Amino acid sequence: MGLNMAGQVAQHGAATSAARGKNNAKLKKHHRQNKEYDVNANLDNVEYLSDVQEQEGDQDRTYQAMMDQWSETDMQLKSIFAENDFAIEDAIVEMQKNSYAGTQTGATAARRAAAPVMEMGRKKARALHKKMFAVDEASMAKAKTHRAAKHDSHKLFMDVAFAPVHGFRPAAPEMEAGPSKSGLILGLAGSALKGYNAFEANTADDVLEKTTGGNL
Repeated sequence: MGLNMAGQVAQHGAATSAARGKNNAKLKKHHRQNKEYDVNANLDNVEYLSDVQEQEGDQDRTYQAMMDQWSETDMQLKSIFAENDFAIEDAIVEMQKNSYAGTQTGATAARRAAAPVMEMGRKKARALHKKMFAVDEASMAKAKTHRAAKHDSHKLFMDVAFAPVHGFRPAAPEMEAGPSKSGLILGLAGSALKGYNAFEANTADDVLEKTTGGNL
């Protein structure tokens, strides 16, 4: 009986230790997973903050590039204006050189005097047309540059518009239940009862009664 009960206690202890070992392993794994989760989340956050700062720099560079392009367009427009202003001035000088109004009279003199004026008028009209056309081209070029910069700016913003989502933490593991102590107690009680019954069955009186039939 003693050996049986000792075996039950040992078996119960072994099962309890095994369950405890498995649970400890699960808890260690869960702890390691949470540490990895924290490290990855921190790395994602750091990377996101770095991307945000880089995006701000890119936004400034995009704006500066647009302003540089506008300045270049303005310089080209000024150059066209200056070129055609000189053309108008040259036309006026040429008109004055070819004017005969002060030296001749009559219809012929009138026609000769009008011809340089008309030629100057045509040159001046062409020059003014080029200036107005250049203004329209400059406005279109600036609008195109602005749209491109706005598109690039929006794209840069959308790259960092949303902070990283780390998801749920690793779920806690399901613990493994060890053997019930009540089962051990019941088992020990059963073994004790069997041992007691065996003891009662093997007492001297019982043995004597069984061998003599109760007659001495």
